[in-house]
Amino acid sequence: MRAYVLFSLLLASTLSLDAIADQTTPDSPGLTQVEIAGRQFSLSNENGRCVLNRAGDPPVSMDMQWPCRFSENKQLNVRIEDHRQSLVFMVERSVPMPAPSTDCLTDLQAVRLFKGQLEVAPSMRISACGPGLWDQKLFIWYFSK
Repeated sequence: MRAYVLFSLLLASTLSLDAIADQTTPDSPGLTQVEIAGRQFSLSNENGRCVLNRAGDPPVSMDMQWPCRFSENKQLNVRIEDHRQSLVFMVERSVPMPAPSTDCLTDLQAVRLFKGQLEVAPSMRISACGPGLWDQKLFIWYFSK
């Protein structure tokens, strides 16, 4: 019986370590180049700030520091929400808080592509570690007015 319990504990701890190892760390680069509606978008570093670039348009400075990334869906592609005949995607940045905390501070900023024009929502700061599968409301709240 004791051997069974020890084996179970060892197996559980190994599975937990594997799950942790498979997670993307908040400081990993993630998606920084994507195609949305046939247009190329990229994120870049400009003096420590996150900048959204679209070919042929002036760069848009996001309300967060670099590094940043596009939010992903479960298939690790850029997550796009179709909302009121527009496409909405999210740019995010997540930074671990100092120990002993295991939380993160995450900046989220939604961007809407509507009739070829970009509209950027105000940024939000939440206490959760990204990347995450954020609720749809975080994508569309600003554009639902």
